[in-house]
Amino acid sequence: MLGKPGPFQIIDVEGDASCVNPSIAPRRRYDCNHYDTCLNIAAALNWDNFTCRGCCGEIDEALFWRARQASKKDVIAGTLCDIPSIKLHTCDEPEDRPRKIVNKE
Repeated sequence: MLGKPGPFQIIDVEGDASCVNPSIAPRRRYDCNHYDTCLNIAAALNWDNFTCRGCCGEIDEALFWRARQASKKDVIAGTLCDIPSIKLHTCDEPEDRPRKIVNKE
């Protein structure tokens, strides 16, 4: 797997750093299955811009968690940003649960 999970925030670009007229356009992979989610993450975290450059096509779980928390705290972000719920690992079968250890002394 090449790259790291994204998206990546653009903080400064070469030349003009304004988000209205940047000198270098960010690389975006519009055909990525996670593009909409990454766009919502960037909006929830109030980023001016983001790029897919260097992304392996997966979402950074830490950013996902931060965006989820931000959308819960900010009413507008919660309304506008569609951050999927976080998947939790559960034990469905009783045999998957850890067994209670009993000392017999």
